[in-house]
Amino acid sequence: MTNDASALTSGNLYTDPYPVYARLRKEAPVAFFEGTKEYFVTRYDDCRTVGANDKIFGPSGAADRPEARVMGMPNVLTMSGEEHACLRQGIEIDLTAERVRSYVDRLTRPVVQRFIDQIRDKGEANLTTELFEPISVRCIGDVIGLTETSNDNLVEWFHAMALGLQNVSNDQAVWDRLDAALQDISNQLGALYDAALSKPNHTLMSHVMYGGMPEGKVRSLQEISPTMRVIILGGLQEPGHAAANACAGLLSNADQAKVMAEDPTAHALRAFDEGLRWIAPIGVTPRVAATDFEIAGTTIPAGSSVAIVMGSANRDEARFEHADQFDMFRKKKQHVSFGFRPHFCSGHFLSRAMGEIALQEAFRQLPNLRLDPDKELKAKGWRFRGVNVLPARWDA
Repeated sequence: MTNDASALTSGNLYTDPYPVYARLRKEAPVAFFEGTKEYFVTRYDDCRTVGANDKIFGPSGAADRPEARVMGMPNVLTMSGEEHACLRQGIEIDLTAERVRSYVDRLTRPVVQRFIDQIRDKGEANLTTELFEPISVRCIGDVIGLTETSNDNLVEWFHAMALGLQNVSNDQAVWDRLDAALQDISNQLGALYDAALSKPNHTLMSHVMYGGMPEGKVRSLQEISPTMRVIILGGLQEPGHAAANACAGLLSNADQAKVMAEDPTAHALRAFDEGLRWIAPIGVTPRVAATDFEIAGTTIPAGSSVAIVMGSANRDEARFEHADQFDMFRKKKQHVSFGFRPHFCSGHFLSRAMGEIALQEAFRQLPNLRLDPDKELKAKGWRFRGVNVLPARWDA
């Protein structure tokens, strides 16, 4: 492989996958990536075709996949049929649109206020690590039941897990960090499980234990631990990174930032959703081919691992005009950042509602919010991607 910036290598993907994806969409829309031994599907329509065909492209439960190493098997992403539907019933008890509306302000606004208060007088901050990530991990941690677990602890969990999923180079230090996080997660989930076993409660942990089960029955800790890891990884980081990505898009466009600041309530949700499209926080979802299948001129053999590259689909020029640009006023078209049914993200209502509130308050309470001209905005990752350094200033 050459050193061309568009070459399909793990290093290029981690630093900036978008030139890689643009080249693949044009030259090899279905391409085998040696690094992860899977076929990358990169065009929007092809991703929809694969994502919607659960009979041929079912969930991947292979033990040699990085998802198995990080989350464990089986989990909600690898299940199908009645078992999957039953588990989702428990997960989604408090995540419907109606339920989210009933509690999201009470859950989110005090947390947003706490972290804005901590930075307001400084006049500058890395908004990812000092505002959006802390909001996300605190709120979702509380929903799960991890109310006594520190923000730093929760942030370390999802960083260690995300790095493990992207550890194509098999770096032992990454595995060691992951194993330490997984042990900590197991210990803390065990305590939550024991508490809910003696007395069911309103936490997501308790809902996953009991929801969808026959009266008097409960899922075992071993049974739900892989799914709880999926929820921890996706839930803790996705709302925060989506909000940071949207904020980065806004602050990189002075006109849109100005419009947002003038009326945050009117524009926050639109901006958050465009941030989800522009930089998909969860960039890839895995599948496995049940039979040989031809798509975009390439035959994917039965048994092959397939990566639906949502981060690429969302920037497909054939669907989105000026797809590389952040534009909260673009004509509304569905993106694929929350995945595909029947595995569409259970937390999408909560994520959007939290992100809307976080962006509203940031632009309402930090006057003349703008990028710090003396510092560099940075993003990283491809399976999970986010603006990790969002240096901003405001008038304190």
